[in-house]
Amino acid sequence: MNVNHLKAFYEVAKAKSFTLAARQMDVSQPTLSMQVKSLEKRVALPLIKRNKKAFELTSEGEVVFRHAEKILSLIQDMKKELENFEIHNMIIGSTPYLSDYVLPDILLAIRERHGDAKIQIYTGTSQEILDKVVDNEYHLAVIGKLPYPDNIVSIPVLKAKLMFISKENMGERVSLEQLANHPIILPEEGSATRDYLIREFAAKDLTITNLIDCENPQAIQHMVQLGSGGAFFPQFYIRRSVQEGLFHMAETEEDLSLDYNLIFLKDRRSSHFVRVFVSTMKRMRQIFPQ
Repeated sequence: MNVNHLKAFYEVAKAKSFTLAARQMDVSQPTLSMQVKSLEKRVALPLIKRNKKAFELTSEGEVVFRHAEKILSLIQDMKKELENFEIHNMIIGSTPYLSDYVLPDILLAIRERHGDAKIQIYTGTSQEILDKVVDNEYHLAVIGKLPYPDNIVSIPVLKAKLMFISKENMGERVSLEQLANHPIILPEEGSATRDYLIREFAAKDLTITNLIDCENPQAIQHMVQLGSGGAFFPQFYIRRSVQEGLFHMAETEEDLSLDYNLIFLKDRRSSHFVRVFVSTMKRMRQIFPQ
């Protein structure tokens, strides 16, 4: 039995009018009439006396109305319980960059409206996080842009300029050609930043001199300070360290920028928490670091 058809009948019977019920449900009267007729066909019984001037249910219609009231109430209770369960069991994935600089403000705004929300955050490479979203382990994630499967919804969050950091001062601007012979510390495989940089170097027939891979941004910065090589970081992530004189920063002549996306499964599009997160993120997007 189609729940939408049952609800259509219930609202018509409660309002005692197709016209009034259609207005209240914000649907056309022909659509509502078709849904009620579909329900009658499904139960193989007339539910409304249509040869009467005043609206009146048949005896069978009275039975269906009573049960419809209980069923729709149970469905509403179930939805509320699921929303409450979700708000207390939300798991979010993110890259280390974004977990430090984007998620805190969004989650603070969410907790101001849902003070009892319990949210778990896990970090990893963009590919690792994407895989866990696809496998339903994480409810949503904010990651560097990757090729996404068809069952993923992606929403742009920000575009971040990538800057090159090094122990020695290489000037305010450098080219990828200059950096091709410079040792570069890259994030581990599965990182959207790593994949993007390799593609950009390859597009100019250049190869990255990559001697070290590291999953930890703080460790990469420390190795740069020690002179083990240079590295690429989103500008917002290393601005303060540069100001403190921990290393030098240079902009690339090629103007490298990486897109970051909010992702979730299409099946979760109507999820209460996903809708809350998306609306909060869109409202706050102007404060995100660039």
